[in-house]
Amino acid sequence: MPEIRYEISTTEIKPFTYKTPLVSVDNNGELQLSYSKSADDAVHVKTITFLNLVGRNEAGDIVSFVPMDYVNRFLMAHHIEEDREESAQYAKSLVHYFSYIIALQEAWDEMKKKMEKNGGDFDELVEGPRPRWDFMPSRKHQRPTYMYRNAVKKSVIEPDDNQKPLAKTTASAYVRGVTKFYSFHLILGYEFNNKPFEHEIVTINYQASGTSMKAYLSKKVYTTDLRLNFPKPKCNEGGSLPSSRRDLRPLGNLDWNAIENILQNTKRVIKNVKGKKKLVSLAIEYCLFFLVARFTGLRKEEVASLHDGQIINPDMKKPMLMLGVGDEYGSLTKTKDGTNKSRQTIIPSAVMKRLYKYTKSPRYAKRQEKFKELCEKKREEGEAAFFESVDGVDANKCYVFVSATGVPFFLKLDELNNRWNEVRNTAKEVVGHDIDAVIHNLRSTFAVAVFRMLLKTKDVDTALAMVTKFLGHEDPDTTLLYLKIAEQEPTGDEIYEDVLDFLGVFDDMDGLEDKLLPSEGEQS
Repeated sequence: MPEIRYEISTTEIKPFTYKTPLVSVDNNGELQLSYSKSADDAVHVKTITFLNLVGRNEAGDIVSFVPMDYVNRFLMAHHIEEDREESAQYAKSLVHYFSYIIALQEAWDEMKKKMEKNGGDFDELVEGPRPRWDFMPSRKHQRPTYMYRNAVKKSVIEPDDNQKPLAKTTASAYVRGVTKFYSFHLILGYEFNNKPFEHEIVTINYQASGTSMKAYLSKKVYTTDLRLNFPKPKCNEGGSLPSSRRDLRPLGNLDWNAIENILQNTKRVIKNVKGKKKLVSLAIEYCLFFLVARFTGLRKEEVASLHDGQIINPDMKKPMLMLGVGDEYGSLTKTKDGTNKSRQTIIPSAVMKRLYKYTKSPRYAKRQEKFKELCEKKREEGEAAFFESVDGVDANKCYVFVSATGVPFFLKLDELNNRWNEVRNTAKEVVGHDIDAVIHNLRSTFAVAVFRMLLKTKDVDTALAMVTKFLGHEDPDTTLLYLKIAEQEPTGDEIYEDVLDFLGVFDDMDGLEDKLLPSEGEQS
């Protein structure tokens, strides 16, 4: 019998529309399935990832392809029942978990084959049953959930020689995803032969923030003994202090210099083309995108949704402008509660001038034509989710960042990550070391540089409050995370600070402070 090996594959659908199923009985007494035609019943999801169990023969050909409904129902419920925008992290967690179970099954099959080949009797009561996600042995340490938790922890603390260490944050996210998956089935009343873990749901009531109309809010907390606990790191005298969050570290002078030279001057990156490294052009749209992210502190989703109504021809006598984003300004912001909250940040006039010139170029006009054609095609195909989903496309806007095929950048964030990786890998050739940074590090670099400049004219509390407003954080403690890591690793961009100082950007801060911060007696 030919050997079949299994693996987990994913299917990404974006956008995805869920319509309420309607079951009826026809005149023949047979069940009929239809879907609600009411627009109010449709749930539009920006992106959803489904998992599939794929079987391949020895030649690598696919011989079976089965959607993992027990996983996909959980992912759909996360969007539809809990009204969540993202489920990508849960999908990644479950790909990792079920791949681990497949590895356990292969090891079990191999052990059984060897014992039977050697003439021995294979007894499941002694050796244990074949591992399954939905079967829990009586002993905790043999249950797949606890085995997975221990394996993930080991991959962080004691990885194998041929295994890349897993980051603590990634490991914790994987275990949380698995816990959430099993909690979903427990809540639905799925009867496991034994508990996958100790489980309890606790409702916590807490005081709402000043932005909420309710005095108190409630939150359901899933308590379980299936959690990861890592020892707290110890700082060595004279040694480097470990950062808890890579994406909060600011870029250093040397690294940013190399990156900025690519974005503003060479506009060329090293790319792998058919297995060979080649120096290729980096599209002006990506150069502008990363510059805007760096000098405004906007998140990549926020930069990607800027439109031409936010772009002006600046007075170059003023080195700095205010830039409004969010619902009030017709662009998108990213908040924990899913609202499109408006705020203002700063942008250097030189960067705004570059954006203005670009939006007046024939290249930009051509991309806008492609965008209009794409919108018309989506309408004809009846893809309502393209326009009505969370972060849906507004066909009446002229987005600043659009691909050559007319797709707004906020619908292709993965490609932004790919281009950024090319930029930092190219800069690596100049600085001589890896630049361990994601796009979000541009945001923290902005925060640290501006905070240091503000301290020259403002007290610490005022400076912190202003940077918090620029970043759109609800809580100054979140902003402090950026600054604490910058203090541990003093790599803030002194060059940018010197430029701002030379231009006198923050010489007249009184008017700006009044706009950003509430006066005495006002509620923040």
